[in-house]
Amino acid sequence: MLVDVRLEGALVARAGARRATVSVPEDGTLDDVVAALAEEYGPQVRPAILEADRLRTDTIAVRESHDSRERLSSNSQVRSGDTVRFQMRAR
Repeated sequence: MLVDVRLEGALVARAGARRATVSVPEDGTLDDVVAALAEEYGPQVRPAILEADRLRTDTIAVRESHDSRERLSSNSQVRSGDTVRFQMRAR
């Protein structure tokens, strides 16, 4: 299935991309999205977004749809057609 990805702020420089569409398994998770980004844009992507198997403490992941926003964790399942936005946490 396809998932749209948006990166904001310093994550663009860390990951090397602003927007992407990635393919993940039907039962894919946010971790699978990051793995697909790393496969396409390079190994620097994973540590830019994750620490071990969790989101970095300075990173937020949000599923966006036309009428809602939902925060995600690294093991949250994603759905076909999702838009996932990675952004830096406000301090």
